[in-house]
Amino acid sequence: MTNDAFDPSAAIDAEDLDLEQAMEVDANNEKSTYNYYGYAPIKDELRHVPLRVTGTIPQDLVGVYLRNGTNTQFDKTHQYLHCFNGAGMLHQVQFLDGEASYSNTYIRTPVFEAEKHAGRELYPCFSDLAKGGKLALKKIELIERKKKQGRIPDLGYLEAVQSSTAVQVHEGRIMALAEVGLPFVLNARREDNGLLTLDGTGRFEDWGGKLKTAFSAHCRIVPGNGDFYSVTVDRVTGRVNATHLSKNDIANSATVYRQDESTGRMANLHDCFLTENFIVFADASLRQSRGWLNGPSRSIFRFDPSRKLRFGVIPRNFGPETETRWFETHRAGFVWHNLNAWEQTRPDGGSEIVLFAPMFHEYPDHMPIHTPEEPPSKLNKWVLDLESGLCTLDKTLLEHGYERPSFNLDYVGRKNRYAYLLDEERGGYMGRGVLKYDQFEEKELATFDYGDFYGGEALFVPREGGTAEDDGYLLELLMGRETADFVIIDAKSMTERARVHLPRRVPFGVHACWIDKSRLSSLCV
Repeated sequence: MTNDAFDPSAAIDAEDLDLEQAMEVDANNEKSTYNYYGYAPIKDELRHVPLRVTGTIPQDLVGVYLRNGTNTQFDKTHQYLHCFNGAGMLHQVQFLDGEASYSNTYIRTPVFEAEKHAGRELYPCFSDLAKGGKLALKKIELIERKKKQGRIPDLGYLEAVQSSTAVQVHEGRIMALAEVGLPFVLNARREDNGLLTLDGTGRFEDWGGKLKTAFSAHCRIVPGNGDFYSVTVDRVTGRVNATHLSKNDIANSATVYRQDESTGRMANLHDCFLTENFIVFADASLRQSRGWLNGPSRSIFRFDPSRKLRFGVIPRNFGPETETRWFETHRAGFVWHNLNAWEQTRPDGGSEIVLFAPMFHEYPDHMPIHTPEEPPSKLNKWVLDLESGLCTLDKTLLEHGYERPSFNLDYVGRKNRYAYLLDEERGGYMGRGVLKYDQFEEKELATFDYGDFYGGEALFVPREGGTAEDDGYLLELLMGRETADFVIIDAKSMTERARVHLPRRVPFGVHACWIDKSRLSSLCV
């Protein structure tokens, strides 16, 4: 069914309105921690607006910064507020010939187009599962019934997504990503003046049916050849699936773990590690079960303090018969975003894997992501002994709360020194600054303060011709109450190089990518 083939007047009826009233959506949203200026959407879409610059843009910084994030298209929402709800929107800052420009566009997935046609939300959302209780189950059942009746487009679960989490480039194609769906490949166009134009249109990609599962928003990219590795949990079957994407084709995809759901399955698998020979992923203490919606928390999510976080290790050349090898850590925990991992040989000749990531020591059932209700995530280090099968080190490195770390991605899978950590505890919402941290010496080096702005992710971009690990820039889109700035930070000295002033505020969002001039020239347009 095409989006204009269904009758929007038949998409919503009295049953929908009664459910919304019973769920007390308006009352919930009035007091929600997401009822905050940073989550308020913008509706206009701008194209290549010239930007004023304070300071000097580095001459070698030529390319496009893209950042994804949710941005509802409606003045009134009929869902519980949450940072994972709403259409995806890309924000683009392009540097060319020493000048900067800004553009933004909605990501026009099938869900976006169907809901635009109807003038309101039609499909389930994350907050239904996080706090909707029994009524959320009724809502989901109603939506499935309407699909079968032809009242709304019958989108499969891998395409009923907003593609609003992250954005990456592979083999000349820009892909909007969310860990519960297929990659959404965006149509791109380069103007005669060299500027990249995106209108948000595109299509889901499954490589001729070879990809039968979701693709991670945080795929690990191999330095040099650009291959993608993804590990995700299928939200229907609960199976853990690994995928290797190479040369714009699925080189390998297989189920590597079938969960025992008797105590709830892993809630999210948002990220993974890549080393020279292995893929490593977390099976965290945050669990999920649809049956828990009937309980007092009204959520499918539950943090189990008696269940220790563990890491699964599989070879990079995994296959259908691959068995995951498990390493149990010393305590309960949950991980959203990873830093880096590498293999090393001990003085006794044994082999081990070293891992770094921020870890939550607890997590609320209602999943208050990016709000003051979210507990602090503390930088942690683990060591996995490949001979004994034991986790020999589980150590908290910093007590202050940091999240959404970055590092020089040329060092993926090999030993690296520097991490850049977003200070999310100080402001409650998003990040108020970025810390440069020395993983070798296990010490804090320097901090860049965001002032009155919030940041989402300090993205490291290597300097052209640079040789040192920290020879590059941190790029960050800073979000304020009425304004937004794009800041370029020297990653070596942690000082500001330039600040680009955007034409208006930008809502909260996080994950970004950098398309340098080489990749920009090779985009499929």
